[in-house]
Amino acid sequence: MWAMRFALIVRKFYCAWRAKIRNCRWSKMLIAAFILVISTAAMIQFAVFSWRASLLRTVSEPLISEADGSLQPCLNLLSFSSFQEVLAVYRDLCPDLGTGSTSNLRGVSLYYGLMRFLSGLGSSLKPAAGTAGWTQREMVLCTQYATVRLSQRLERNVTLMNEARSY
Repeated sequence: MWAMRFALIVRKFYCAWRAKIRNCRWSKMLIAAFILVISTAAMIQFAVFSWRASLLRTVSEPLISEADGSLQPCLNLLSFSSFQEVLAVYRDLCPDLGTGSTSNLRGVSLYYGLMRFLSGLGSSLKPAAGTAGWTQREMVLCTQYATVRLSQRLERNVTLMNEARSY
């Protein structure tokens, strides 16, 4: 008796097509794949932005102070203008000592290479494009980062050398 009343409320022709769609697996898989792609893209974007924020934080730190007399010879090492020169000095003064140690400038070197590639690609495709200015600013940022890291390393080395002399 109850079934008859509900049958009159919901017509059979209204729900007939829903039974076919209800068990469709590809639509559920498509939604799951879409959620996976969006969350992976968001995670990659977060990682890139946090890496760049740490790069900007390091660049904003001051270089070796010129007032300190013991660090005066180090100031000449920081007067380079290109990333390749700073990288060469950094690798000469701070070699990888063990198999587990990695260069702190590896990620920045890859980023600098990518920016140089994009600069060349942008200038060959469209010489008047505005990407050249952006890539040049990013390459200058990489040079400043390498200079600050070299400055920090030199300052740490001088501090350790002064401590060793005090014994």
